[in-house]
Amino acid sequence: MQTTDQKALNLSAYGKYRETLIDSAGTRIALSIYENSGPCVIFIPGTMTHPLFYDDFLTALAGKGFTVVGIHPVSHGKSPREKKIYTYADMLENVRDTVTYCIQNFTDNIVVMGSSQGSILALGAAASDQRIRAVFPHNIFIPVLKETIAITRFPEFLKYFQRIFLFFMKIGAGLFPGLPVSIGMYLDIHRISATKEIIDQYLSDPIGLTSYPLGFLYSLFTADMTAATDGSLQCPVIVITSTGDPLFPYSYIRQVYEKITAPQKEILVFDEPFHLIMNECVDRIIDPIVEKLRQYC
Repeated sequence: MQTTDQKALNLSAYGKYRETLIDSAGTRIALSIYENSGPCVIFIPGTMTHPLFYDDFLTALAGKGFTVVGIHPVSHGKSPREKKIYTYADMLENVRDTVTYCIQNFTDNIVVMGSSQGSILALGAAASDQRIRAVFPHNIFIPVLKETIAITRFPEFLKYFQRIFLFFMKIGAGLFPGLPVSIGMYLDIHRISATKEIIDQYLSDPIGLTSYPLGFLYSLFTADMTAATDGSLQCPVIVITSTGDPLFPYSYIRQVYEKITAPQKEILVFDEPFHLIMNECVDRIIDPIVEKLRQYC
């Protein structure tokens, strides 16, 4: 694992690493490219962060023969802060535009992988873009499910008032779309990781975010994920999860997994006590993930 100082400088351990900017969603976004000669894995990071936060994992993937392209979503990471108000739909467009870039520059043998928040972007993109061969969401959630409250720091009884909550959130997002909402207001940071080094790295990252505009959160909490359950998906879905994830309860992941409708689906389960398995136990998860990737691309 790189030191905090290295992470702050956003260095990659991969020898053929480079970055580029592409046009997307009415602005520009940055891509982290770990180039190799094999199939292409497009990676979408989790809440408020960027691909370089997962550099150890992405370097390991590239070292196994894949070209890995990490998306810095609109106004995240190394992407220019040109668009102050962005939505879930903008980030979906980021994924589709990255697929186009990869086809034009590397290969049409493309899978999409997303972690945590990136998982629903990966799944949403796969449901609407038949160029994607397979999708590998690390954890998965359907925002409109009442049970999704288990991921947040809100008390469970509030799931019975979900519609009222979303109604007032819609009003707030309409009046104050740019109002910053810190991560600690809706997620328990200590369930994301219990490792001080990881939390310090996450919170002190000079290109990371610590809040989201209210307008974006409303678009995320109301994201339409029916395509994941109504038969629209035309590619295999391989859900990655861990039994001891303190943020995404395994029972919840199984519940969502059962709702997914796809030509082929499976769940790759690790017996690990972490949410950030792509940061905290790369050496134990990389080979099984690579084995699955090779089955589908």
